[in-house]
Amino acid sequence: MTTTHDQLGAALTAAAQRSATDAVMLHGAMADKLGLHVTDLRCLNLLRVGGPATAGELAQRTGLTTGAITRMIDRLLAGGFVRREHDSKDRRRVIITAQAERIDEIAPHYEVLAREFAKIADDYTDEQLALLLEIFHRLHETSVHVTALLRERG
Repeated sequence: MTTTHDQLGAALTAAAQRSATDAVMLHGAMADKLGLHVTDLRCLNLLRVGGPATAGELAQRTGLTTGAITRMIDRLLAGGFVRREHDSKDRRRVIITAQAERIDEIAPHYEVLAREFAKIADDYTDEQLALLLEIFHRLHETSVHVTALLRERG
């Protein structure tokens, strides 16, 4: 590796760290605006993207304890953001589903961010956007992997 490659790699690492911090701050501000905990807001996104899940599945996806998940679900239920339903095939299983109407109420708060992202994307070619998308997918896989390692080690 050349020094330039190493320097670019270090700069990319620093930029990714800054981006992660920016995301935490952005979602914290959004959660405050909506009267939610930031974890609740991100869990709602997991349900929106990944579909209905049990409390155990949410605990696994988030790495939160079952007790923390139960409290979060209770807060989301109280706010009307989710509903609990018994699984039609196994009545012992309880499925948590995001309420589409409440999710739709949150969407306008993200419109400014979506517009700004679109402006940035317009500055790049399709090939460049594809590369960025690949990088984000790989960063996601890395984050999931490292999170699992951290949780395994207690």
